[in-house]
Amino acid sequence: MNSDSKQVNTATDSHHIRYRYCQNRPLYRRSRQLTAVRVYSVANESRHLLVFGVPQINLLRELRQEFVRFGALESICNITDTWHREHADSDELLLEPFTDVFHVCFAKLEKARQAKKLLDARNFYGGILHISYAPERESVEEVRAKLSQRRAEVRYRTKLEAQQHRQPRKPSSSRPGVGVEQGIAPNQPATKTTKKGRESNTRWK
Repeated sequence: MNSDSKQVNTATDSHHIRYRYCQNRPLYRRSRQLTAVRVYSVANESRHLLVFGVPQINLLRELRQEFVRFGALESICNITDTWHREHADSDELLLEPFTDVFHVCFAKLEKARQAKKLLDARNFYGGILHISYAPERESVEEVRAKLSQRRAEVRYRTKLEAQQHRQPRKPSSSRPGVGVEQGIAPNQPATKTTKKGRESNTRWK
């Protein structure tokens, strides 16, 4: 592998670098836990995930059990040796000592999205996991299927929103307006009950 190919791999895999937590947010925007803000498009999301920070104590079975809770897996494998060979000249992409990196592929994109959201930055056997999407591992057919699925979801949501706007609004008949007696004409005398239980027609002043 020549130096040009190594530079290409480093630039392509730069999205796997962990973002630093934001420390300068105003008080009214701070959450209970520090977070790093990053926007993902449909091109960035993927069924393929890379899991960093897994302790090097042969945790393949335990990691599989952790991800299977979110959905069916197509594959899960340890790619630590391959990662070291491809990014030997990059200081930013070097792995933390005594940790492994795993490649996890879900059967459905929404399951991978859920797993990344709930397992990222979590403690796993003493190590802090860092999970990132790996769209560079998708095939051409997978990219086409992902984009077509996204278009179908957008069409469905647009159609559903249009149907909600077409439906006429129902009049709120549960409570009458303030100061208006329900079922009484405005110019008719109201019925007033006396202490003896008799009803007398008097006009409200």
